[in-house]
Amino acid sequence: MMANLIQIGHVIARISRFTVTVQLGQQVVNAHLSNTGRNKELLRVGTPISIRRAAKPERKTPYDILAVRRDGRWINIDSLAPNRVVRRALMAGQLKLPGCPLPYAVHPETQYLDSRLDFAGQAQNGQPWFVEVKGVTLANGPLAAFPDAPTARGLKHVHTLTHAAQAGYRAYLVFVVQMPEINRMTIYQERFPELAPAVTAAKAAGVKVLAYRCVTGPGQIKLGARIHFDENLPFHEVLS
Repeated sequence: MMANLIQIGHVIARISRFTVTVQLGQQVVNAHLSNTGRNKELLRVGTPISIRRAAKPERKTPYDILAVRRDGRWINIDSLAPNRVVRRALMAGQLKLPGCPLPYAVHPETQYLDSRLDFAGQAQNGQPWFVEVKGVTLANGPLAAFPDAPTARGLKHVHTLTHAAQAGYRAYLVFVVQMPEINRMTIYQERFPELAPAVTAAKAAGVKVLAYRCVTGPGQIKLGARIHFDENLPFHEVLS
């Protein structure tokens, strides 16, 4: 029970790509950050942060980071969470892929061409499909944006989905916005200019782009409602 206990502390500093020091009561502890994005707007000194004891307490970072609280909402920054919530939603039939009737056979981590995509499967009618999932932690008010750092891997996945759609597969790019109170999503073109035109070309080839907000808490994340996606909406990052 204690190993799964969620504890709330406050950010002291991000001391490396994967490590954040956290004030936890009277202690200062090291916590592992699985999200390798910039996170500058999230990991500010004094920000409330939820952490949990790692499965291996002898690890150099004995805690794992789950979420931070900013602008009155918990933002999940566990990079493994989006795949977990999408898999659950696909298996439960909560996430319906347009053009693919339920139920689905779901297979994680599937190789296609030179990419490893998050999920492959078949619809009830035998139609094969691919799903690539991207977590989103950057927002300005009700507008979320991806990416928060340049992502050559993400661009490659968009190209792979484009090829899959052209080859007759159903192909889906699923954005999981890891926070509530979001109603629109876009591509942060200033941060990574190559991605928006690639997404536009993918959509023209038949790739479906789906974006969902989430219900979140210090130790909770589950898929919420689908939201509007437009890769050409202007986005301005707020750092204050």
